[in-house]
Amino acid sequence: MTPNIILIIMFGGLTLFMLSGLPIAFVLGGLSLLLTVTLWNAEAVVIMVLQIFDTMRSEALLGIPLYILMAGILQRSGVIQDLYQAMELWFGRLRGGLAIGTVVICVIMAAMTGVVGAAVTAMAVLAMPEMLKRGYDPKLVTGTICASGTLGILIPPSVLTIVYAVTAQVSIGKMLIAGLVPGLILASLYITYILYVAYTKPHMVPASTHERVPMAAKLKSLRSVVLPAM
Repeated sequence: MTPNIILIIMFGGLTLFMLSGLPIAFVLGGLSLLLTVTLWNAEAVVIMVLQIFDTMRSEALLGIPLYILMAGILQRSGVIQDLYQAMELWFGRLRGGLAIGTVVICVIMAAMTGVVGAAVTAMAVLAMPEMLKRGYDPKLVTGTICASGTLGILIPPSVLTIVYAVTAQVSIGKMLIAGLVPGLILASLYITYILYVAYTKPHMVPASTHERVPMAAKLKSLRSVVLPAM
């Protein structure tokens, strides 16, 4: 059997098993085992077992479940809600301020967790209803959340960067640092675009209805940023 046919069978089986609702880990592991035994050599299963054992002992990959655990803890601790309230106080009077605050929070979340799901899920629950209620265009709302939420791929610590660095056998530290500047540039471009839309297409971003907040209250709200900064 040619390698191209095996590749087609692998991707076809992967798609079929994923659509069946099976957990991804069992789909990948089961499909690899099945194809190894049927299309290659049953004795090669020993190589798979050794490879799995080596991967489990990898100190570099140990950070991945820990980052995901941290994301889950932060998502349930109320820190994200406090951050959103603080950003609302600081950017609320600015036209498009809630969208800008969402981008800033996603940058902070990316630097805390290294995964995409936590920021996207939290902002979809917190920011989306508030922005829609105030009259933001739905396309701008969903675009802001989806684009900003994926900054966790670039801004360190990034789980995807760790996986790539281990696979490519390059320095994890250098890879993480290399993603910092592009991530901040993207966040700045998102904010610039939101401001551009806010002042050139006023029908997409409503005028601010927030009352003026005393500076003392704004500074007090920054207490919620202390823990994420640490």
